Amino acid sequence: MRPAPRNARFVQLSRLPRSRLSSAAGPEDARQIREQDQQVLNLLSPRQFDEHFVLNGAETYLLASKFPLFDADGRPAGVGSVDTDITQTKQEQKAKREAEERYLALVEQSLVGIYIMQDEKLAYANPKLAEIMGYPQADMTGMTMAQLLVPGEADRLRQQLLRRFRDNIAVMHYATRGLRRDGVLVDMEVHSRLFDFNGRKAVIGVVMDISERLLADTNLRLAAKVFENSAEGILILDAATRIIAVNDAFTRITGYAEEEALGRPSRIFGAEQQARSAMQQALADCGHWQGEMQDRRKDGQWYPAELSISALRDEDGQLCNYVAVFSDITQRKEAEERLQFLANHDPLTRLPNRSSLTARLDEALGRMDCEDGQLAVMFIDLDRFKLINDSFGHQVGDQLLCEIAIRLSRAVGERGMLARLGGDEFTLLMSGFDSHHQLADMASDILSALAKPLCLEAHEVFITGSIGISVFPHDGRDAPTLLKNADVAMYRAKEAGKNTYQFFDVGMNTQTFERLLLENGLRMALERDEFELHYQPQLSAGGRALAGAEALLRWRHPQLGLVPPARFISLAEETGLIKPIGDWVLREGCRQLAAWDAQGLRVPRLAVNLSPRQFGQPSLPAKVADALQSSGLAADRLELEITESMIMQSPTEAVGLLSELKSLGVWLSIDDFGTGYSSLSHLKRFPLDTLKIDQSFVEGLPDDGDNAAIAEAILAMAKKLKFQVVAEGVESEAQAAFLEGKGCHLLQGYYFSRPLPADAFAALASAWRREEAPA
Repeated sequence: MRPAPRNARFVQLSRLPRSRLSSAAGPEDARQIREQDQQVLNLLSPRQFDEHFVLNGAETYLLASKFPLFDADGRPAGVGSVDTDITQTKQEQKAKREAEERYLALVEQSLVGIYIMQDEKLAYANPKLAEIMGYPQADMTGMTMAQLLVPGEADRLRQQLLRRFRDNIAVMHYATRGLRRDGVLVDMEVHSRLFDFNGRKAVIGVVMDISERLLADTNLRLAAKVFENSAEGILILDAATRIIAVNDAFTRITGYAEEEALGRPSRIFGAEQQARSAMQQALADCGHWQGEMQDRRKDGQWYPAELSISALRDEDGQLCNYVAVFSDITQRKEAEERLQFLANHDPLTRLPNRSSLTARLDEALGRMDCEDGQLAVMFIDLDRFKLINDSFGHQVGDQLLCEIAIRLSRAVGERGMLARLGGDEFTLLMSGFDSHHQLADMASDILSALAKPLCLEAHEVFITGSIGISVFPHDGRDAPTLLKNADVAMYRAKEAGKNTYQFFDVGMNTQTFERLLLENGLRMALERDEFELHYQPQLSAGGRALAGAEALLRWRHPQLGLVPPARFISLAEETGLIKPIGDWVLREGCRQLAAWDAQGLRVPRLAVNLSPRQFGQPSLPAKVADALQSSGLAADRLELEITESMIMQSPTEAVGLLSELKSLGVWLSIDDFGTGYSSLSHLKRFPLDTLKIDQSFVEGLPDDGDNAAIAEAILAMAKKLKFQVVAEGVESEAQAAFLEGKGCHLLQGYYFSRPLPADAFAALASAWRREEAPA
């Protein structure tokens, strides 16, 4: 039997639920046909079924319309079937379904975004587009352009879309910017086409995220700008180290134009063997090397360069390029050298400084530990430099120091290392000498060089120096000790009269320690109430009655005991402590005199010494007035003693200050008269009340003819000028009688009494008063 043609129809009648087709079908298909026939018989109503079987090796589909058959008595007699061959239709449907599935898989799995837009809303968006925009895919259907694009972009594309529909522009490509769900901007490239969707016009398009590509393009352009505009030289080499690219800075630094450099081997790998090996090893190990090297410009000039070089490899790990960045560090090197010089040298004189000297001294001492030898440190300090600096100004003082540095350098030559420690202090380090005589000769040469006159601002100035010398190993085995002992010896040279040198002696440290002890104690003495006043009486020359007293300062030190003024007054002057100490003496003297008055002891007048620093204070008159007011003492009971040298330093200013003091009502006395260089023309201008003959002129009286003549002259002059005269240092009746006979008014000295504490003086004065009282 021949197969029926495709889509053919035929009628089959059968008394039993089996047909001619069922016999040709496979067992499973035959079973299905029998079940369908039986279903029609059971229901006694027509049914349609799809039947599938293989007929003559060909896959066949039939649409079977089955109905029940009845006999003459109306009983079911079989099944009738009208079969239509639908094989072609089924195959076409299958092919369409498979095509749709392939298309859907392509769209759903696409690596680019795909969309359909109709009526300015998304009708479809594939997963990739949802991923690009950051939304769930289901949420994107129905979204508008305004929701997906940056502000303003939707209006632009809407106008474009209207123009497309109006002009029927089928294909269009454009770029736009989307706004992702998280607010991040997305650069997109869109390729779209017009088509009919559900019977109406729509747009289908492909969307690509080009943000990374644009960023890469931007970075590439930026890299190109950096390459061309970098201040550092950049060169790119191939694997054979030939130059394939250079920037403008390369030309500026090296002097070679681009065309002169391209294709030539780079000098980077032509360095010295050891440096080249280290560079190549670093490039092989970690792909990078950085360091300094010497390079040469086109004109042959060498310059220091800082170089950073990296090795680049391809995807297979093979070396493909080197990238080198370098800069000219000439200025930085020069700055480092300047800083290094300034760190070790004095910027004014260009001599080595303290740190450089200490380092050299430590180095020399280290050698001395291994070798026999001697080492000497000379501490050189200029005399009266502060006076010159204050008189001419710091600028001239700096010029002086520069000139002194030149002189010292010439005098020292190659015999040692000269350094400036600061201020007017210089230090010389010497080694390789045979004896102290050579050191003494060097010190003498230095003093001679310093002694030559200098011209400062058209004035000829002379300056001297004091030198202290310490020698290793006798005076110290380390740098601090040698420097300290040389300093101590220098101060001893100053005490010896300046313009000389002194070798260190162990005894100097004892004196220095005592000086330090005194200075430290002096700073706390006022707070600890360690000062006290002793009083020496002044008697009338005629009746030997108590006419007054002089207050003399003493310091009762907790360790050193009672310290006389000669040991601490000069130190107080140097440190400036004499000002508060002098103020205390003034107040305490007035207080004590008032206290004696209250006790019934009448001391007519008290003399208080003023220090040079006190006398130079503009506030002195106010302080004197305050002391008098606080004690309630009458001004004419206080006598202020000023040394001759104090008022002769600046006579004009002295006259003004003395006049202010005199206006308070106090007595004024010139102490140690005759020891200075008083001008009589100045002396007569000073508002003085008393002249005090220095004890050096009283000594030897009456037998010493010279002292007798001086004493007589002072007394005669004082009488003419109507000054009262006090002679101090009287130690015998012969001296007292001589001075009384020559017209001296008051006498003071050990012959009558040593300076006594307040209580002892009060007891002595009371005894004199009782002896003077009439019987």
